[in-house]
Amino acid sequence: MMTKYPKRLAALAALCAALACPAPAMAGYIWNETGLTGAGDGLATAQVTFDSSHNSLSQIHGMLSSSTAVNGDTIYQVDLYQIRIDSPGTFSAWTTLSSAFDTQLFLFDAAGMGVYSNDDDGVGLTSLLPAGDPNNLLAAGVYYLAIAFGGFSAADGANQSVFLPGAFTDLLTADPGSGALNGWMPGFAAGTESAYSYDIFLTGATNAAIPEPASLALVLLAGLGVYATRRRQPRQLKELQS
Repeated sequence: MMTKYPKRLAALAALCAALACPAPAMAGYIWNETGLTGAGDGLATAQVTFDSSHNSLSQIHGMLSSSTAVNGDTIYQVDLYQIRIDSPGTFSAWTTLSSAFDTQLFLFDAAGMGVYSNDDDGVGLTSLLPAGDPNNLLAAGVYYLAIAFGGFSAADGANQSVFLPGAFTDLLTADPGSGALNGWMPGFAAGTESAYSYDIFLTGATNAAIPEPASLALVLLAGLGVYATRRRQPRQLKELQS
């Protein structure tokens, strides 16, 4: 087989090798929260970002609305997004003054385990997950990014905080003894039922809804094997008939 179709095999092998490596992202795109109910607050209901051109994900725009009041106070929902970090060394996420409320950002890995969280960036009530944090070395892959009102805590199945305690301006790391994200402990009361829009800006990220490049390469290699087998069958049949 290797000597029979050398040019085709070489071309397909080169294609598989290219697909096995992350493609360079083009100009960034903005993901706008979709659907009547918007992004959910759990791993199963997170909104999956997608761009058919595989451009980098530069911004997420959405809106937090109030849910059922707790003890007479208006409590807002949490929005969770599935993203893909394709450049771990440069990944960052932050909110700006365009989000006219006290924001908080959370990052979880593909299994829902905490990575880090920040309430206030030290300048104001906006939030920052900085690039290149030496205490949080990331690997490329799927992650979950959440935004909430300040004061919220991510909880695991035992209703324990996923992240270690700290000051509002600290970059909180995951509690080693915690489990995966399973719910939320409400933060500060908003004092209003108005919906709040937000913008999350990102670097080093792209859309989540693409097949793993290595898996795609394996599929192509499998298809190559089927193709070569089918090409051999007519010749073998002719040899038997003769």
